[in-house]
Amino acid sequence: MVKVSYTPNTDVAVHEVIEEDSSSFFEEIVRQMLASPVHIQPTVNWIDGIAFVVSPMPATEDVIRENLAGRIHFAAVMFARAPYQAQANVKVNNQEFSVRLRKAENNPTLVELVRFLQAFKRS
Repeated sequence: MVKVSYTPNTDVAVHEVIEEDSSSFFEEIVRQMLASPVHIQPTVNWIDGIAFVVSPMPATEDVIRENLAGRIHFAAVMFARAPYQAQANVKVNNQEFSVRLRKAENNPTLVELVRFLQAFKRS
């Protein structure tokens, strides 16, 4: 018989927080998509009034060791306060794009991250 164990994350370390106004946020998401070789409709997470993307740390030996111990490291989290909509329409260089918002409230780690972001004030 196989034993299955559940070991949820216990800590999230965010190394940089970038808050943008909603129009700048969605424009930046489109610009990042345009900079990649494959152009697909970009998608961002959304929970309780916060649209966001996370940039994970590179998978170095130290980061993997931390992850296995239950500590996630995000190099950066970029977010904006925005109401939910299925997609946000953005105009960049006179061209129309859309960014899809994905409700992510079923992920307990991301829910806690959003609670942190809602209270975040740059010191």
